[in-house]
Amino acid sequence: MRSLAALLPPRLRRRGAGTARGFTLLEVLIATTILSIMTVAILGLFINLMKSYKYNTFRLSINKDVRTFTNELSDTATYANYFVILADFSTRTTGPVGSEVLAYMGDGESGDCVLFVFKDPTDDSKIRRIVGYYHDPDAAGLGPVRRFARNFSPTVAGTNLWTLLPAASSLHTNDDIISAGTIGKANGTSTTGNLFYNFFNRSVMVKGQITYTSNDGLTRRAVSTYNFTVSPRG
Repeated sequence: MRSLAALLPPRLRRRGAGTARGFTLLEVLIATTILSIMTVAILGLFINLMKSYKYNTFRLSINKDVRTFTNELSDTATYANYFVILADFSTRTTGPVGSEVLAYMGDGESGDCVLFVFKDPTDDSKIRRIVGYYHDPDAAGLGPVRRFARNFSPTVAGTNLWTLLPAASSLHTNDDIISAGTIGKANGTSTTGNLFYNFFNRSVMVKGQITYTSNDGLTRRAVSTYNFTVSPRG
């Protein structure tokens, strides 16, 4: 009895015999090329999504910094009796030793450190509290805005205000308000001058810029300026 395969025409018998063959080199190259293109496209999309995510994180961080800084300065200034602006945290006096005076910035001048002074309610000549804010830049001009607060009990005479401030050696150790964090660097300095401006000895105009720069060198930096004014109650 003849087999079923023997009954098939020779042409069909040859085709059936070749159904178990593998891929040709050309087919493998084409498949590899298509797979590589798809992988590169997916990887590029993933990188762009990560860059966009990090940039949006920077923007959210900037908005948070500005809100925190604005709210805190506004609250502090509202209850302060007066303010003093210094060139920076370390520059406090001018004049010869023994006859030095406070090196404050007058009307129309600006500096990178502001002091809010709270008087003793029962004695205007004495001070019960000082709160200060200052910019602490690095060599590139980027760095945190720091804060310090000193309370005095009993209250002290406010004749030589500079003697009541924290030691200059605490420049880099006071708490920060606008930080230079691990995801980038933020600065609080103004691009056109110092951070705090004396407006007619009545108000403090704050004009600064916050910059977040990625450490990976890929994400574009996020920059935002901020402007606001605070006034002690007097």
